[in-house]
Amino acid sequence: MTKQSLRQQKLKLMKSFQTNSYKVESDRYLADHLYQTSEYKNAERIGIVLSMPHEVDTYSIIEHMLNDGKTVFVPETDYEHCKMSFKALSNLEHIGPDVKGINHVTVEADITNQLDLLVVPGVVFSTTGYRIGYGGGYFDKFLSHYKQSTISLLYDFQLDVFEAESHDEPVEKLIIATTK
Repeated sequence: MTKQSLRQQKLKLMKSFQTNSYKVESDRYLADHLYQTSEYKNAERIGIVLSMPHEVDTYSIIEHMLNDGKTVFVPETDYEHCKMSFKALSNLEHIGPDVKGINHVTVEADITNQLDLLVVPGVVFSTTGYRIGYGGGYFDKFLSHYKQSTISLLYDFQLDVFEAESHDEPVEKLIIATTK
């Protein structure tokens, strides 16, 4: 199966799971296990995405991080130059859609590429940490240039077998929620 067809198959499963009563429980499980990792406990500067409804809910995780005194950064994407940096988020009221409809920080804030931990999103994952995202390559490019601890939060149905490509960058740790 090609990466594109795997991506489409798993996105369909993710979108159907977003209305499942187990999603909230699964998201809580993933968040609780993230908070218990040494990577989280030792990190001061954490990068994380602002999730879409079909993804693991990161809004409650971000709120928890802020309450823990962590400095939270979310992607700031330069679509014209195909680059991504991370912009400080101190309050969830300071977000809104960018030109592609993806939430980002709408106020002036620090931008950095120096993170202690990056929670990496994805659609499909291998057991060895390789991932298939949405196809833009932003996270693989970022991970190839900047080194920090990496963790992904995923549902068990997002695991699959696929051939990693030379530009793919693996995630160090996977936290997986059982959904069945």
